Amino acid sequence: MKPDTIYCGDAVELLDRCAEDSVDLVFADPPYNIGYVYDQYHDDRPNEEFVEWCRTWMAGCQRALRPSGSFYLAIGDDFAAELCLAGKALGLTLRNWIIWHYNFGQNMKAKFTRAHTHILYFVKAPDQAVFNADLLRFPSARHTEYQDKRANPKGRLPDDVWDEFPRVCGTFKERDGYHGCQMPEALLTRVILASSRPGELVLDPFVGSGTTAAVAKRLGRRYLGFDLSDEYVRRTRKRLSEVRDESTLAPDEDGWPALHTDMLLQIYRETKVSLENLVANTIAMEVIAGSLAARCGHRYEVDEVAQELHRCAASAALPKLPNDRRFSPRRRQNDAAPAAYQRRVTRHRTRKTPTRAT
Repeated sequence: MKPDTIYCGDAVELLDRCAEDSVDLVFADPPYNIGYVYDQYHDDRPNEEFVEWCRTWMAGCQRALRPSGSFYLAIGDDFAAELCLAGKALGLTLRNWIIWHYNFGQNMKAKFTRAHTHILYFVKAPDQAVFNADLLRFPSARHTEYQDKRANPKGRLPDDVWDEFPRVCGTFKERDGYHGCQMPEALLTRVILASSRPGELVLDPFVGSGTTAAVAKRLGRRYLGFDLSDEYVRRTRKRLSEVRDESTLAPDEDGWPALHTDMLLQIYRETKVSLENLVANTIAMEVIAGSLAARCGHRYEVDEVAQELHRCAASAALPKLPNDRRFSPRRRQNDAAPAAYQRRVTRHRTRKTPTRAT
Protein backbone atom coordinates (compact mmCIF):
# COMPACT_ATOMS: atom_id res chain seq x y z
CA MET A 1 0.00 0.00 0.00
CA LYS A 2 1.43 3.33 -1.10
CA PRO A 3 0.48 6.33 1.09
CA ASP A 4 -1.38 9.26 -0.48
CA THR A 5 -3.16 6.88 -2.85
CA ILE A 6 -6.81 6.00 -3.52
CA TYR A 7 -7.27 2.36 -4.58
CA CYS A 8 -10.23 0.89 -6.45
CA GLY A 9 -11.26 -2.51 -5.15
CA ASP A 10 -12.91 -4.53 -2.41
CA ALA A 11 -12.14 -3.20 1.07
CA VAL A 12 -11.61 -6.64 2.60
CA GLU A 13 -9.06 -7.63 -0.05
CA LEU A 14 -7.25 -4.30 0.08
CA LEU A 15 -7.10 -4.34 3.89
CA ASP A 16 -5.37 -7.73 3.65
CA ARG A 17 -2.62 -6.00 1.68
CA CYS A 18 -2.03 -3.38 4.38
CA ALA A 19 1.01 -3.98 6.53
CA GLU A 20 0.33 -4.82 10.15
CA ASP A 21 0.70 -1.87 12.56
CA SER A 22 1.03 0.62 9.70
CA VAL A 23 -2.01 2.93 10.10
CA ASP A 24 -2.46 5.62 12.75
CA LEU A 25 -6.16 6.41 12.32
CA VAL A 26 -9.10 4.71 10.63
CA PHE A 27 -12.36 6.48 9.85
CA ALA A 28 -14.94 4.14 8.34
CA ASP A 29 -18.36 5.15 7.07
CA PRO A 30 -19.54 1.87 5.52
CA PRO A 31 -22.88 1.08 3.88
CA TYR A 32 -25.60 0.80 6.55
CA ASN A 33 -27.54 -2.08 4.92
CA ILE A 34 -30.67 0.06 4.56
CA GLY A 35 -31.21 -0.18 0.81
CA TYR A 36 -29.21 2.90 -0.15
CA VAL A 37 -28.40 3.14 -3.86
CA TYR A 38 -24.64 3.18 -4.51
CA ASP A 39 -22.76 3.14 -7.78
CA GLN A 40 -21.54 -0.47 -7.39
CA TYR A 41 -22.34 -1.89 -3.95
CA HIS A 42 -25.74 -3.57 -3.36
CA ASP A 43 -26.89 -2.31 0.06
CA ASP A 44 -29.25 -5.14 0.95
CA ARG A 45 -27.57 -8.17 2.49
CA PRO A 46 -29.24 -10.58 4.89
CA ASN A 47 -28.66 -9.22 8.37
CA GLU A 48 -26.35 -12.00 9.56
CA GLU A 49 -24.32 -11.78 6.36
CA PHE A 50 -23.93 -8.00 6.73
CA VAL A 51 -22.73 -8.27 10.34
CA GLU A 52 -20.26 -11.00 9.41
CA TRP A 53 -18.94 -8.92 6.51
CA CYS A 54 -18.44 -6.00 8.89
CA ARG A 55 -16.55 -8.23 11.33
CA THR A 56 -14.22 -9.21 8.48
CA TRP A 57 -13.26 -5.71 7.34
CA MET A 58 -13.15 -4.47 10.96
CA ALA A 59 -10.62 -7.21 11.68
CA GLY A 60 -8.54 -5.91 8.77
CA CYS A 61 -8.65 -2.39 10.22
CA GLN A 62 -7.69 -3.66 13.68
CA ARG A 63 -4.71 -5.56 12.25
CA ALA A 64 -3.51 -2.51 10.28
CA LEU A 65 -3.72 -0.12 13.26
CA ARG A 66 -0.63 0.75 15.26
CA PRO A 67 -0.89 0.29 19.05
CA SER A 68 -1.35 4.08 19.34
CA GLY A 69 -4.07 4.04 16.69
CA SER A 70 -7.77 4.93 16.82
CA PHE A 71 -10.73 3.56 14.87
CA TYR A 72 -13.89 5.61 14.30
CA LEU A 73 -16.87 3.77 12.83
CA ALA A 74 -20.00 5.62 11.64
CA ILE A 75 -23.13 3.44 11.51
CA GLY A 76 -26.92 3.69 11.73
CA ASP A 77 -29.32 2.46 14.40
CA ASP A 78 -29.99 -0.99 12.98
CA PHE A 79 -26.50 -2.42 13.47
CA ALA A 80 -24.74 -0.08 15.93
CA ALA A 81 -25.03 -2.50 18.86
CA GLU A 82 -23.81 -5.49 16.84
CA LEU A 83 -20.77 -3.63 15.52
CA CYS A 84 -19.93 -2.29 18.96
CA LEU A 85 -19.78 -5.87 20.23
CA ALA A 86 -17.82 -6.93 17.14
CA GLY A 87 -15.20 -4.27 17.84
CA LYS A 88 -14.83 -5.37 21.45
CA ALA A 89 -14.53 -9.00 20.35
CA LEU A 90 -11.60 -7.96 18.14
CA GLY A 91 -9.80 -6.59 21.19
CA LEU A 92 -10.59 -2.93 20.57
CA THR A 93 -11.55 -0.69 23.50
CA LEU A 94 -14.61 1.54 23.14
CA ARG A 95 -13.57 4.99 24.34
CA ASN A 96 -16.73 6.89 23.32
CA TRP A 97 -20.09 6.14 21.76
CA ILE A 98 -20.59 9.45 19.93
CA ILE A 99 -23.93 10.65 18.62
CA TRP A 100 -23.77 12.97 15.63
CA HIS A 101 -27.07 14.88 15.73
CA TYR A 102 -28.20 17.02 12.82
CA ASN A 103 -31.23 18.89 11.47
CA PHE A 104 -33.13 17.73 8.39
CA GLY A 105 -33.25 14.12 9.53
CA GLN A 106 -35.11 11.35 7.72
CA ASN A 107 -38.82 12.11 7.92
CA MET A 108 -40.92 9.27 9.33
CA LYS A 109 -44.64 8.54 9.19
CA ALA A 110 -45.10 6.13 12.10
CA LYS A 111 -42.16 6.84 14.44
CA PHE A 112 -39.91 9.66 15.59
CA THR A 113 -37.81 11.34 12.92
CA ARG A 114 -34.33 9.86 12.72
CA ALA A 115 -31.81 12.69 13.00
CA HIS A 116 -28.54 11.16 14.16
CA THR A 117 -25.69 8.84 13.27
CA HIS A 118 -23.67 6.71 15.71
CA ILE A 119 -19.88 7.07 15.69
CA LEU A 120 -18.13 4.33 17.66
CA TYR A 121 -14.71 5.52 18.81
CA PHE A 122 -12.36 2.60 19.51
CA VAL A 123 -8.68 2.54 20.42
CA LYS A 124 -6.27 -0.36 20.02
CA ALA A 125 -4.21 0.14 23.19
CA PRO A 126 -5.80 2.56 25.71
CA ASP A 127 -2.50 3.39 27.42
CA GLN A 128 -0.87 4.37 24.09
CA ALA A 129 -3.72 5.97 22.17
CA VAL A 130 -3.20 9.43 20.69
CA PHE A 131 -5.72 12.03 21.87
CA ASN A 132 -4.79 15.67 21.27
CA ALA A 133 -7.09 17.28 23.82
CA ASP A 134 -5.69 20.81 23.47
CA LEU A 135 -6.56 20.84 19.74
CA LEU A 136 -10.26 20.43 20.54
CA ARG A 137 -10.94 22.96 23.29
CA PHE A 138 -13.32 25.93 23.17
CA PRO A 139 -14.87 28.32 25.75
CA SER A 140 -17.18 26.70 28.30
CA ALA A 141 -20.32 28.24 29.75
CA ARG A 142 -18.22 29.30 32.75
CA HIS A 143 -16.30 31.55 30.36
CA THR A 144 -19.20 32.75 28.20
CA GLU A 145 -21.92 33.11 30.83
CA TYR A 146 -20.07 33.89 34.07
CA GLN A 147 -16.66 35.21 32.93
CA ASP A 148 -15.19 32.96 35.60
CA LYS A 149 -11.39 33.26 35.66
CA ARG A 150 -11.16 30.08 37.73
CA ALA A 151 -12.33 28.03 34.74
CA ASN A 152 -9.68 26.20 32.72
CA PRO A 153 -8.07 28.95 30.59
CA LYS A 154 -7.62 26.45 27.76
CA GLY A 155 -11.37 25.81 27.57
CA ARG A 156 -13.39 22.60 27.60
CA LEU A 157 -13.58 19.47 25.44
CA PRO A 158 -16.56 18.62 23.22
CA ASP A 159 -19.34 16.40 24.54
CA ASP A 160 -20.05 12.99 23.05
CA VAL A 161 -23.16 14.41 21.35
CA TRP A 162 -22.00 16.39 18.33
CA ASP A 163 -24.57 18.88 17.04
CA GLU A 164 -22.21 21.44 15.52
CA PHE A 165 -22.01 19.71 12.13
CA PRO A 166 -25.01 19.99 9.79
CA ARG A 167 -25.51 17.36 7.12
CA VAL A 168 -23.98 18.29 3.76
CA CYS A 169 -27.19 19.29 2.00
CA GLY A 170 -27.56 19.79 -1.73
CA THR A 171 -27.25 23.58 -1.48
CA PHE A 172 -23.97 23.53 0.50
CA LYS A 173 -20.83 24.81 -1.24
CA GLU A 174 -18.79 21.79 -0.14
CA ARG A 175 -21.30 19.37 -1.69
CA ASP A 176 -19.73 17.45 -4.59
CA GLY A 177 -23.06 16.09 -5.74
CA TYR A 178 -22.12 12.63 -6.99
CA HIS A 179 -22.33 10.85 -3.62
CA GLY A 180 -25.36 11.21 -1.36
CA CYS A 181 -23.59 10.26 1.88
CA GLN A 182 -20.95 12.99 2.01
CA MET A 183 -19.55 13.63 5.49
CA PRO A 184 -18.95 17.24 6.63
CA GLU A 185 -15.34 18.36 6.42
CA ALA A 186 -15.63 19.99 9.86
CA LEU A 187 -16.56 16.66 11.47
CA LEU A 188 -13.56 14.91 9.92
CA THR A 189 -11.37 17.82 10.97
CA ARG A 190 -12.32 17.18 14.61
CA VAL A 191 -11.63 13.44 14.31
CA ILE A 192 -8.28 13.85 12.56
CA LEU A 193 -7.08 16.60 14.91
CA ALA A 194 -8.10 14.51 17.92
CA SER A 195 -6.51 11.20 17.00
CA SER A 196 -3.53 11.78 14.71
CA ARG A 197 -0.40 13.88 14.38
CA PRO A 198 1.04 15.64 11.32
CA GLY A 199 2.63 13.17 8.93
CA GLU A 200 0.71 10.17 10.25
CA LEU A 201 -1.38 7.87 8.07
CA VAL A 202 -5.20 8.10 7.94
CA LEU A 203 -7.15 5.26 6.31
CA ASP A 204 -10.72 5.31 4.98
CA PRO A 205 -11.75 1.83 3.71
CA PHE A 206 -14.97 3.23 2.12
CA VAL A 207 -13.71 6.52 0.72
CA GLY A 208 -16.94 7.47 -1.12
CA SER A 209 -16.84 11.21 -1.78
CA GLY A 210 -13.27 11.51 -0.48
CA THR A 211 -13.85 13.79 2.52
CA THR A 212 -11.56 11.85 4.89
CA ALA A 213 -8.64 11.90 2.47
CA ALA A 214 -9.20 15.56 1.52
CA VAL A 215 -9.22 16.73 5.14
CA ALA A 216 -6.23 14.56 6.02
CA LYS A 217 -4.22 16.09 3.19
CA ARG A 218 -5.24 19.62 4.15
CA LEU A 219 -4.14 19.00 7.76
CA GLY A 220 -0.73 17.63 6.79
CA ARG A 221 -1.49 13.93 7.26
CA ARG A 222 -0.88 11.07 4.84
CA TYR A 223 -3.97 9.31 3.54
CA LEU A 224 -5.06 5.99 2.11
CA GLY A 225 -8.50 5.28 0.66
CA PHE A 226 -10.39 2.33 -0.84
CA ASP A 227 -13.62 2.12 -2.78
CA LEU A 228 -15.38 -0.48 -4.90
CA SER A 229 -16.59 2.14 -7.40
CA ASP A 230 -14.17 3.31 -10.08
CA GLU A 231 -16.38 6.38 -10.50
CA TYR A 232 -16.05 7.35 -6.82
CA VAL A 233 -12.30 6.72 -6.98
CA ARG A 234 -11.91 8.86 -10.09
CA ARG A 235 -13.86 11.75 -8.59
CA THR A 236 -12.01 11.49 -5.25
CA ARG A 237 -8.66 11.65 -7.02
CA LYS A 238 -9.84 14.78 -8.84
CA ARG A 239 -11.00 16.31 -5.56
CA LEU A 240 -7.64 15.58 -3.96
CA SER A 241 -5.78 17.18 -6.87
CA GLU A 242 -7.41 20.47 -5.85
CA VAL A 243 -6.48 20.17 -2.15
CA ARG A 244 -3.16 21.29 -0.71
CA ASP A 245 -1.45 20.86 2.64
CA GLU A 246 -2.27 24.04 4.61
CA SER A 247 -0.96 22.86 7.98
CA THR A 248 2.22 24.98 7.93
CA LEU A 249 0.85 28.14 6.30
CA ALA A 250 1.14 31.48 8.11
CA PRO A 251 -0.72 34.75 7.55
CA ASP A 252 0.70 37.10 4.93
CA GLU A 253 -0.21 40.37 3.23
CA ASP A 254 -3.27 38.67 1.73
CA GLY A 255 -4.66 37.87 5.17
CA TRP A 256 -5.34 34.70 7.08
CA PRO A 257 -4.84 31.26 5.51
CA ALA A 258 -8.21 29.66 4.72
CA LEU A 259 -7.52 26.81 7.14
CA HIS A 260 -7.03 29.25 10.03
CA THR A 261 -10.31 30.97 9.26
CA ASP A 262 -12.09 27.63 9.06
CA MET A 263 -10.63 26.62 12.43
CA LEU A 264 -11.87 29.89 13.95
CA LEU A 265 -15.36 29.41 12.52
CA GLN A 266 -15.48 25.91 13.96
CA ILE A 267 -14.58 27.24 17.42
CA TYR A 268 -17.37 29.80 16.97
CA ARG A 269 -19.83 26.97 16.18
CA GLU A 270 -18.68 25.02 19.22
CA THR A 271 -18.94 28.01 21.55
CA LYS A 272 -22.55 28.70 20.41
CA VAL A 273 -22.55 32.35 21.45
CA SER A 274 -23.59 35.08 19.01
CA LEU A 275 -20.89 37.39 17.71
CA GLU A 276 -22.13 40.50 19.51
CA ASN A 277 -22.07 38.77 22.89
CA LEU A 278 -18.83 36.93 22.22
CA VAL A 279 -16.52 39.76 21.20
CA ALA A 280 -17.58 41.76 24.27
CA ASN A 281 -16.40 38.92 26.53
CA THR A 282 -12.64 39.29 26.96
CA ILE A 283 -12.22 36.07 28.94
CA ALA A 284 -14.02 33.96 26.32
CA MET A 285 -12.09 35.63 23.49
CA GLU A 286 -8.78 34.85 25.18
CA VAL A 287 -9.80 31.18 25.35
CA ILE A 288 -10.71 31.26 21.65
CA ALA A 289 -7.36 32.85 20.75
CA GLY A 290 -5.51 30.17 22.71
CA SER A 291 -7.56 27.33 21.20
CA LEU A 292 -7.00 28.71 17.71
CA ALA A 293 -3.25 28.90 18.32
CA ALA A 294 -3.19 25.26 19.41
CA ARG A 295 -5.10 24.15 16.32
CA CYS A 296 -3.30 26.14 13.64
CA GLY A 297 0.15 26.70 15.15
CA HIS A 298 0.05 30.49 14.93
CA ARG A 299 -0.85 32.92 17.71
CA TYR A 300 -3.38 35.62 16.86
CA GLU A 301 -4.13 38.42 19.30
CA VAL A 302 -7.67 38.80 20.63
CA ASP A 303 -8.32 41.90 18.54
CA GLU A 304 -7.16 40.07 15.39
CA VAL A 305 -9.56 37.23 16.17
CA ALA A 306 -12.40 39.71 16.66
CA GLN A 307 -11.59 41.44 13.38
CA GLU A 308 -11.62 38.14 11.49
CA LEU A 309 -14.97 37.19 12.99
CA HIS A 310 -16.41 40.55 11.97
CA ARG A 311 -14.98 40.12 8.47
CA CYS A 312 -16.65 36.72 8.18
CA ALA A 313 -19.92 38.20 9.40
CA ALA A 314 -19.73 40.96 6.79
CA SER A 315 -19.18 38.42 4.02
CA ALA A 316 -21.99 36.15 5.31
CA ALA A 317 -19.44 33.40 6.06
CA LEU A 318 -20.13 33.31 9.80
CA PRO A 319 -21.95 30.09 10.76
CA LYS A 320 -25.56 30.48 11.75
CA LEU A 321 -26.31 29.72 15.39
CA PRO A 322 -29.82 28.87 16.63
CA ASN A 323 -31.99 32.01 16.72
CA ASP A 324 -29.09 34.45 16.46
CA ARG A 325 -30.34 36.30 13.39
CA ARG A 326 -33.28 38.56 12.80
CA PHE A 327 -36.26 36.80 11.27
CA SER A 328 -36.79 37.48 7.57
CA PRO A 329 -39.78 36.03 5.63
CA ARG A 330 -38.72 33.86 2.73
CA ARG A 331 -40.21 34.04 -0.73
CA ARG A 332 -41.99 30.72 -0.30
CA GLN A 333 -44.19 32.20 2.44
CA ASN A 334 -45.53 34.76 0.00
CA ASP A 335 -46.24 32.36 -2.85
CA ALA A 336 -49.82 31.14 -3.15
CA ALA A 337 -48.72 27.75 -4.44
CA PRO A 338 -44.97 27.13 -4.11
CA ALA A 339 -43.51 24.50 -6.37
CA ALA A 340 -43.26 21.08 -4.76
CA TYR A 341 -39.78 19.67 -4.27
CA GLN A 342 -39.07 16.60 -6.38
CA ARG A 343 -36.08 14.35 -5.86
CA ARG A 344 -34.44 13.59 -9.15
CA VAL A 345 -32.24 10.70 -8.00
CA THR A 346 -33.58 7.69 -6.12
CA ARG A 347 -31.35 7.16 -3.09
CA HIS A 348 -33.09 4.29 -1.31
CA ARG A 349 -34.85 1.11 -2.28
CA THR A 350 -37.10 -0.98 -0.05
CA ARG A 351 -35.07 -3.75 1.52
CA LYS A 352 -36.04 -7.34 0.78
CA THR A 353 -34.72 -8.50 4.16
CA PRO A 354 -35.99 -7.33 7.58
CA THR A 355 -34.57 -3.97 8.66
CA ARG A 356 -33.92 -5.06 12.24
CA ALA A 357 -30.72 -6.95 12.94
CA THR A 358 -30.94 -10.35 14.55
